[in-house]
Amino acid sequence: MSSVGFPKSYSTEDALEKLNILAKRYPPQSKVVEVSSSIIGRVLAEDVEAIEDIPAFRKSLVDGFAIIYNQSGTKRKIVGESTAEKPYDAKLQPGECVRITNGGVVPDGADTVVPFENVALNDEEKCIQINVKHSRGEYIRERGSEAKEGQVLIKDGSKLGSLEVNLLCALGISQVEVYKNPRVCIVSTQNATNQKRNHEDSNRSRLLRLFQIQGFKSIDAGESSMKPKKMEKNLKISADFACVIVIIGDVHKIQKFIQKMNLKIYIDGIVPDNFVFGHGSIDRKPVFLCVLPQNSTSALVGANVFISPFMRALGGQGFGSNYQLEGNLTTTVVESSQELEFYSIRTELSNGVFKQESKTNQRAKSLLKTSENTSYSSGDTVDIVPTDFP
Repeated sequence: MSSVGFPKSYSTEDALEKLNILAKRYPPQSKVVEVSSSIIGRVLAEDVEAIEDIPAFRKSLVDGFAIIYNQSGTKRKIVGESTAEKPYDAKLQPGECVRITNGGVVPDGADTVVPFENVALNDEEKCIQINVKHSRGEYIRERGSEAKEGQVLIKDGSKLGSLEVNLLCALGISQVEVYKNPRVCIVSTQNATNQKRNHEDSNRSRLLRLFQIQGFKSIDAGESSMKPKKMEKNLKISADFACVIVIIGDVHKIQKFIQKMNLKIYIDGIVPDNFVFGHGSIDRKPVFLCVLPQNSTSALVGANVFISPFMRALGGQGFGSNYQLEGNLTTTVVESSQELEFYSIRTELSNGVFKQESKTNQRAKSLLKTSENTSYSSGDTVDIVPTDFP
């Protein structure tokens, strides 16, 4: 089991607060798109309000007959028909009923709908006999019972799923404004040995997949030389495609290079020699630079805990917490001496329950966050941050 600790000199909460402040300098951008299944997963950039009461009229929930409830006797005379397209245009009188379709307009005067299967037709289908007891108001959806005119149906910042898209279609809305999906370029730096190079390539691949799973557009910017001119060229190319650039490599060397490009180092003290966050502009394009170390666990901690919330803010979702799952530990986690510590663990789905293991010879798929003077035993339920999925 590997871990990365955060010193008390610079807490994670303070770092997140600084990143939250920085994110507000980069308000999310939006665009208008056509409503279709292709916008599932996008984030709405406007409130969607009901332009009229929903439903806009009293609606029948079944095929049957609209009647007046408070009337003696069970026989009714059929005087017409009502559908959604062609409503019955007269007021229902005592002793009368109207044949009505599912979704049809309940006529004025009627206060109950009786399903077809609960009546018998007689007198050459000119009358009905009600055979089952019923209650006033049955099988009627009242006007505005789902939403009133002007009521917000989908809030700004909501992630659109199939239900939301179907609602937009049902409302007759053909276009909506959504936030542009933030892009992130991931660059790894060259090392002297093939072993280190393969390790950084693996880290780059995992981060690409991680951001993609989280709904962001992740771009593989490949491997870059640490030579200043080549690094500067690669960063300029990356800035053409994304406003967030993640660099994996020697933190100290990359930090010095960032400063030579006149980019401001915003945070560099969360973990000594591990995380650096900077911002500024490259060829007049605003960029946010994140330098992550070569250690896999450290890189995943930095990506999940700091970069992902910042990306969500850029995408209009707000600077929120990480996506978490709940699972049961199958091993013991010793008491931490750090203010905040992350453990790289193995996650498996077993009988519908996530199981967390600490086998170092298997690929870690999650991070377990612990705090100072906290320990966990086998069988404890914990919250984990997934870093990979099958």
